[in-house]
Amino acid sequence: MTISAVERLSEGQRDCLRLVLAHHNSKEIARELGISPHTVDQRLRMAMRILDVQSRFEAARKFAALDLEAVYQPLIYQISDVEPSGKNGEPQSSTGRNVSYARNRAGLINDGSDVDGSAVVMAFEKSEIRHRPLPVPRHRGEKNTLGTAERLGWILAIAVGSALSFGGLLAGLEALSRLKG
Repeated sequence: MTISAVERLSEGQRDCLRLVLAHHNSKEIARELGISPHTVDQRLRMAMRILDVQSRFEAARKFAALDLEAVYQPLIYQISDVEPSGKNGEPQSSTGRNVSYARNRAGLINDGSDVDGSAVVMAFEKSEIRHRPLPVPRHRGEKNTLGTAERLGWILAIAVGSALSFGGLLAGLEALSRLKG
């Protein structure tokens, strides 16, 4: 295979091959690119013909070997387990403040005990609010991450909400009919 075969690939075929290389199936690729799964399969079949291979994974591997646009690996942010030290040698928190300053802000004053308050400081600084995932995707390509219990909970909540709304509508209509006549 030469570079001329890769140059004959359309941009849509290249996008599909990149996502196949990332181990996505046709439905996930279609969701990501905003096209139908049938179109994804058609693009991949044409790319397999152009590259003269038998499988989509082999086509993706050959394409990746000659893909000039994907020279660099995408950066992935990883949280460091080591706390950086400040100017005076004291460890700093993830926000860049000294831990002693953060302890004073949190109300943790050194009382002479040997208990390390760093866990409390980290919890104080990284207080996270857990958001309930919605049963509908908010962004294109978002995967459904709800577990079975959460799905059943949403089904029950929607059913109860629908019943209450319908009951309220009927009560309102009955009140209007009594008012009229």
